[in-house]
Formats: sequence, structure tokens, C-alpha cells
Amino acid sequence: MFKKSFFPVLLLLVMAAPLCAGETVLGLPLHVQTLAPGAVRVWVGDHISATAVCGVATQKGIVVIDTTNIPKLDDAFRKVIARELGRSDFKYLINTHGHVDHVSGNGVYADCQIIAHEAVKGMMEESFRDIPRRIQWNEESLREQKKRLASGSVKDEEKAAAEEQLAYDTLVGDYLKSSPQPAFPARTFHDKLVLDCGDVTFELYQAGGTHTPSDIFILVPQKGLLFTGDMMADKWLTDVPGCLATFAAHSGQAADFPVLTRNWQALLDRKAEIRLYIPGHWNGELSAAGFQARFEYLKTMLADVEAMAKSGDDFNGFLAAYTLKDKFPQLVGSPGISNQGHQMSVKHLYQVYSGKKWLVSELQGVIMGERFATEFPALRADILKNRGQYFFTGADLNGLGYFLMQQLKNTDGAVAMFELYAELFPQDWNAWDSLAEGYYTKGDKRKALELYKKSLELNPGNENGRKFVELIEKELNP
Repeated sequence: MFKKSFFPVLLLLVMAAPLCAGETVLGLPLHVQTLAPGAVRVWVGDHISATAVCGVATQKGIVVIDTTNIPKLDDAFRKVIARELGRSDFKYLINTHGHVDHVSGNGVYADCQIIAHEAVKGMMEESFRDIPRRIQWNEESLREQKKRLASGSVKDEEKAAAEEQLAYDTLVGDYLKSSPQPAFPARTFHDKLVLDCGDVTFELYQAGGTHTPSDIFILVPQKGLLFTGDMMADKWLTDVPGCLATFAAHSGQAADFPVLTRNWQALLDRKAEIRLYIPGHWNGELSAAGFQARFEYLKTMLADVEAMAKSGDDFNGFLAAYTLKDKFPQLVGSPGISNQGHQMSVKHLYQVYSGKKWLVSELQGVIMGERFATEFPALRADILKNRGQYFFTGADLNGLGYFLMQQLKNTDGAVAMFELYAELFPQDWNAWDSLAEGYYTKGDKRKALELYKKSLELNPGNENGRKFVELIEKELNP
């Protein structure tokens, strides 16, 4: 549609150039795009995947869509939006979803009515409870970034992006340490809400299930705009797509998906009214074709997985056959569509439609809640006793084991996870190979040698196991 119509192409060309060349905010380059007459989009950074905040002028006042995770930025953006629109009568703020990088600046608009899906408040409460952990992660990340920049290992072409990320994350850390308080939405909805602002109407549609339970589409027909939050993009403008990296069905419930598909189809039926599809981060673009393709993909997957779950067919067999390459070859290589995201979608939907527990989800809660040592033994016993109530793959358990060992440095926990993997898949040579590595990392070389040999019995072609057998035998018998 864009290629055939002169006006949208011209509009995109106008959007390509910032109106405020050379201007900065908090040391970061500022960008302003005109989306339509009386509608602007503002963000900072040339490289980082920052949230883009939008402002739309209406007869009843300015409507803002989203804030960032740095209120100081939002305070500056508010002034920029007022300047660009030539007015300062801010009336409404709409959050596209409840992630911190879209709601943390809500307090800057405390004088406005804040509108969002009903699930946003709970997400905000959870994220604010988690601020101590977020501070810890931020500090660790800043240390690593500073160390990497100081080492001289950053390539010249990557240095600007690395320095920009460090500056942005430093601002995030300052905010997290300021004892922030949430500004919750005052007006919420479940399925659909229409905000009449006189000459401009904002139609809000529930779209939870592909990014968070709280996602919404926002259609502004008078401006020809559809805001899609962080759900999807089919073009990335930077090497790091951030929140737009994966399109997957991983956060909805069974009741959500019929509403999502109905609302999405309603928007497809009105595609003639939409000139621009606008993701929540500036470094992603979305076309009408990409919007349609992702709907067809989701709709087909919903039907196929539900039918399989009801039939009682073997899940692992279905997962192995239901690949992107075989079932959706037209989407292979499409931005946001990956084998990992596809498998995640199938697993989540199977959990929804089968009523079984996805073992990875159960284990992740224990791991990330720092309750592994106390709660894993009981969960493991229940899994072994009631195996039919869970579903899982060997790759899932293997990945969690390495996450414990490499990311959390919890070697004992990793060994326990690999042992569960081996118990559930005793004929999988890789289970024994991973368990051997866990024991080797733990320092028990004799046990590791025994397990590597067992792995080789199951798979004589395991070169990694053969290499470690030779290594350990030399270490034990120098």
C-alpha cells in the first residue's frame, strides 16, 4: 500500500529526518518525527533501542502515548511535544502495556488521566516490588559495560553505541535509586475502549498474549495511525532490536486469544484507514504486510496447537515436526520470527490448551525467585511422581542447567537440574554429557569421568565427551 500511494511515501520521507538536528536531552541525541499533522514522535539515541513517546493534538487536549523508564526524559519530552505542537494542554496518557520502559514516567503526567489495560497495574506493582533486584542488575551491567569500554576491546564502529548504552543505563540506575513511586492508570478496560477527543478518536483494543497480558492496539483513524506497542516489527533500524526481537505467543490465557484474534481481524478489515503502523521503540518499523503475516501465523498456530492438545497426541513428536521451515517457510528470516520464539509459542499454547504444567515455567519461578535450594527438591519429587501432569523437552532442562551454572554461578543447582534431565531422559547421551560437565565444574573429576564415559556409551560420536575423558584421565594420572 505504501509503495502505490504518493502521500504515505512522502510522509515517510518527511519522517526520516529529525526536526531538531543536533539537539540533546540529558546528554543523548534527541529525535522528533512528524507522524501526521498534529502528531509527533520523540525519542533519544542513535543506537540504543529506546522507547518512542508520541503526542497527538486534539480538540480536548494533547494525548500522549507511553512514557519511558527515565522520568527525567519524560519531563523533557513533555516540553518538546508541547513545543512541536504549539500548545501545552495535556489531557490523557495511554500506556500500550505495563513494562517498565513504557510506564515509569507516568508520574510526569499526574495532571492527566492515565488510561491502560486492566492488567497494567499488576505488572507495575510487580516491577516496583522488584526494584532492589533491578538495582543490582543495573549495577552489574554498568560495571561490565565500563570494564569493556576501558579494556579497549570495543571496535571503533561499536564504540558510539556502547557509550550511548552506558549513558542511558546510568540514567536508569539513578532513577531506580531515587525511591520512585508508581503512577497507576486511573481508567482501565478489558476488551475495548473508545476515547472521543472531539476531532480525533482513539480506539483501544485488547491485544494481550503475544508480548504481555496487557498489550493493546491503539487506532487513531483520523490520523491514519495504528500504535502496536512492543508486539512486533518487520524491520530493524539498529543491530540491537531490544523488545521487538521476538514475536511469540507466551503471555496470554485461553480466554485472551479469541479476543486478540477478533480485535486483530477487526483492524485488518480497516486497513484502508491505516497509513502508518508504529511500534513502541523507534528502531523498529512495521508494514501492513508484516502486520497481516503475523496475524495469519498466530491464527494458524492457535488452531493447530489446540487441535493437537485435544487429540492427546505426543507433544514432543508434534514439536519436532511443527517447525518454521516446514509449516511457515514464508516467515523464515522475518524480523522477530525465530525458531526459539516459535518453539516458545508452541509450548505456551500447549500449556494453555492441554491444562498441563510447562515444566520450564515451574522451574523458572523457583530459579528466579531465589528459592531453588529450598523448593527444588519437592518440585523434583512431584515431577517424578506425577510426570503426566507436566510437559517438557530435554533441551528445556539442559538450558536451565546451563543458566544456573553459567549465569547464576550456582554449580550445585546446575548439577541437580542435570540430574533431573538424566532421570527423565536416561537414553539421551547429552543429559549425561551435561551432568558430567556439572561435576567437572564442581571439581569432582572422577564422577565427571564416569559420566562422560556413560555419555560415550550412548553416543560413541560424542567428540566433546571423548575430549574430556582424555583430559580428565591426564589430570588424574599426570
